[in-house]
Amino acid sequence: MLRKIVLLVSISLLAMSPARADLVADWLAGNAKTSTPVATTTGAPMELKFGHPAPPVSLAIGPWQAAIMNVNKATGGLLAFKEFGAGTLIGPRDGFKAVRGGVAEWATCYVSYEGRGFEMTRVFEQPFVALANPQATARIAQELAPKYFAPEFERAGVVYSTMGSFRPTDIMSKTPIRKWEDLAGLKVVAQGFPPAVATAMGITLVNIPYPEVYVAMQQGTADAVIWVDAGFIPYKVFEVAKYHTTTALTGGGITHCYNRDWFAGLAPDVQASFYAHQEPLGQALAKITGNDFHINAAKTYADNGVEMITLAPEEMARWREKLQPVVAQWIEDNEKEGRPARQLIADIEELAKKYGSMSPDELMGLALNEPVQGIK
Repeated sequence: MLRKIVLLVSISLLAMSPARADLVADWLAGNAKTSTPVATTTGAPMELKFGHPAPPVSLAIGPWQAAIMNVNKATGGLLAFKEFGAGTLIGPRDGFKAVRGGVAEWATCYVSYEGRGFEMTRVFEQPFVALANPQATARIAQELAPKYFAPEFERAGVVYSTMGSFRPTDIMSKTPIRKWEDLAGLKVVAQGFPPAVATAMGITLVNIPYPEVYVAMQQGTADAVIWVDAGFIPYKVFEVAKYHTTTALTGGGITHCYNRDWFAGLAPDVQASFYAHQEPLGQALAKITGNDFHINAAKTYADNGVEMITLAPEEMARWREKLQPVVAQWIEDNEKEGRPARQLIADIEELAKKYGSMSPDELMGLALNEPVQGIK
């Protein structure tokens, strides 16, 4: 359900981000060093394409442009990517086909648009699997990619790059949601939301495009929206829904891929320098579109009289208990198909203990200095 979020966010709140220095900011400016030496292979610059469907106002533009710049610097100008955005080269559904066919060497490859074949990569769409900190989720995804996600990309004819994880979804509603029972019978806009989760929650999904949410809430066609701050704010949902319940319900992210044959033809040092900036890209996307936007959104909610509801610990435990059967069924369905879903969930839970409490700088530091290996 989150595939459109980054495409639609206003960049205005980015300018409000705290002015203090951090490793993500350093990387965005091209000043962060990685543990990988600059490539020494020389030659004529390669004219390459990086494609995405996002408009110029998207918060993701900064990280993508920084990745292009950093790759260029790290390869001594050899890899000269040109950005093709706003659907000029690829649409949201075109990433895999475009990269596989050589239309773009590197691009966004949204697994949420694929009907089958990416069941393991989409694990974070299950309830309460993604961590509240999207940067921690991004690191976990990168660490698990060689075993679980990269093989799905390989079968699609491309190479897994990185995932820029979103913050998990919350609920904005016209009436307060303080306990599980408050969900019963609500008409909810939640594009792409897992039907099994909706059934367990006792809500009715309303198939309304996000641009029409505001009017739908006004007219009573919808009672609530399950989304994230980076969707609530630009669509001004806070003007028609005055209650925001933090649930950290379901996750997702922007997955990227690159062309297998093109990459295989690069010199080893150029491969390493290109690869060194994949994980930092995922961290930067998670921080800017998730953590930073969330901080800035708090003021907008306060200024507009939105009540911020945090479920009591015992109530949150009830939500997890109610939705655990959904995850269990997802595991069972995938295990029947020969996919190691049970071990994947166990690995995520174990890595959450390691990365869940790390700071943004610590997580970006790992991406720069201890990047996950074994994908390329």
